[in-house]
Amino acid sequence: MSNKFKGFGGMKNMSKLLKQAQEMQKKAAEVQENFKNIEISASVGGEAVTIKGNCDYEVQELDIKQDVVEDSEMLKDLLISAFNEYTRKVKERVESEMSAVTGGMNMPF
Repeated sequence: MSNKFKGFGGMKNMSKLLKQAQEMQKKAAEVQENFKNIEISASVGGEAVTIKGNCDYEVQELDIKQDVVEDSEMLKDLLISAFNEYTRKVKERVESEMSAVTGGMNMPF
């Protein structure tokens, strides 16, 4: 038998690494499935615009205070800011959740 895998500690360790990677992938899939249940909220303009959704990028609520509705330019700016803040928060939370599974390793799932 060849010692091709000697640098990895032999076939036994290679098999162990593959099993660990499969377990990590399974846990990551479970975490991703749970993203639908993690609520994220983002408010801008002193809560003039609030967006609520989940970590699966599904917006479920949009609240706009009446006093900004009449100023369409301000409303557009607030909506853009609110959606960008919501997206930033979701991305941050998703990265945090996935990092907990992968131990900080950048794994393609």
